[in-house]
Amino acid sequence: MEKDFQSAPKRFWQTIRRLRRGKRGSIQAVYSKGGTLLTSTEEVIGRWKEHFEELLNPTTPSMVETELEDEGRQTSISWRKSLR
Repeated sequence: MEKDFQSAPKRFWQTIRRLRRGKRGSIQAVYSKGGTLLTSTEEVIGRWKEHFEELLNPTTPSMVETELEDEGRQTSISWRKSLR
């Protein structure tokens, strides 16, 4: 197979794709916030849902926002209509 890569890269990658066909990597387990290993599909999906909800709806300010506030700089973005 290594010879194929050096002499015929197209054939090499076709072989790799053919061997991988139908195989998909998936996450079988994740850790909960408390450190417990979650293995059931429902628990894993629930944890991912919780994770992304926290990312999209943060309850605490980010480090950048905190640092800007400490420096006395404005952290919110405001829209201003410009007249030209």
